[in-house]
Amino acid sequence: MIRYEKGYSGLWIVLRIVGTTWPSAVPPGLLAAGISLFMGVYSDIDVYTRDRDAFLGHPYAFRLFSAVVTNLLIFKMNAAYQRYWEAAGAMQSMATKWLDGACMAVTFDAAGDSDNPYLNGSEWQRSSAPDSSSSKGGPDHTEYVADVLHLCSLLHAVTLLHLRRDSNLDNLVPSKLGPRHTIMPSSPSFWSERSMFSPEHISDLYKIQKIPVLGGLRPEEKAVLLSDSKGQSLPTFARAAMVEGWFMRRLIGRQKFEQGETSKTSPPILSRLYQVISDGTLWSSTAAKSSEIPFPFPYQNFVEVMVWLFTFLAPIVINGIIFEQLLRTVASFTVVLCFHTLKNTSDVMEVGGS
Repeated sequence: MIRYEKGYSGLWIVLRIVGTTWPSAVPPGLLAAGISLFMGVYSDIDVYTRDRDAFLGHPYAFRLFSAVVTNLLIFKMNAAYQRYWEAAGAMQSMATKWLDGACMAVTFDAAGDSDNPYLNGSEWQRSSAPDSSSSKGGPDHTEYVADVLHLCSLLHAVTLLHLRRDSNLDNLVPSKLGPRHTIMPSSPSFWSERSMFSPEHISDLYKIQKIPVLGGLRPEEKAVLLSDSKGQSLPTFARAAMVEGWFMRRLIGRQKFEQGETSKTSPPILSRLYQVISDGTLWSSTAAKSSEIPFPFPYQNFVEVMVWLFTFLAPIVINGIIFEQLLRTVASFTVVLCFHTLKNTSDVMEVGGS
């Protein structure tokens, strides 16, 4: 997600190049401008295109074609935005559910008495003192809170890696070292539509957009998440499932075998703790739908064909309407640039790259 300012009548948005999609539409626009220029330079072709009776009596037929292409792009843009918004909403719900789970785990384990109706805070002196269940052993409440927050943060982080199809665990860093997610690489590869979606470009982008984890990724955790017992690399969804299992097992272990007030919590209330964690996983699967299921290929293919047909036909028709060479060249470039920019924007949104 890119945060931006809208001040000065949108001037800052216009001047910001990194993160935009129109640079990748410049090559098709230049191609259309080249066609227009070629038709104007050769006198025989130019004379023929200026004859409205022989070449272009009325642009009505092309207007129908351009209307079809425009509607195709509008429908694709709407569908792409719906995919983006559904995934964004699912990710927010996912994070909220897991945050609820962490809050419940901390609250249910906290000790207290009649003098403190809000229970003991994890940083209070009395939280590290033995409580009524200390005979069970295990870490005190403060250490347990640190474990819960770390596992919840790690679960969220590995799930985000899965959603963006990133298998590089080195992109998980301690939270204090995590950069803002608004940082984008200023790379010349943004000028190439093909390289924008290449694995190399995306991998370089992810190395900049690292995901912070509370407590960082511990070496023993990384070793287990990296590969299975046979040395084969684990898929990203398996890593998320493993960390969820660690989270659940830590909560159950606290309830059954360690000190703390979790075991004293009423079972119907305690069950909500595990339910909200499961709900978060359900929302993560909903978000993964947009990441794992591509936009329907037949529609995407048809849009590409129609847009490229428009790229070649638009300068021909424009040359038959506008006779001043500079204006016809600029018009061809601008029109094709707009159509390809709209298509590229929908391409980025449908894969959650905005």
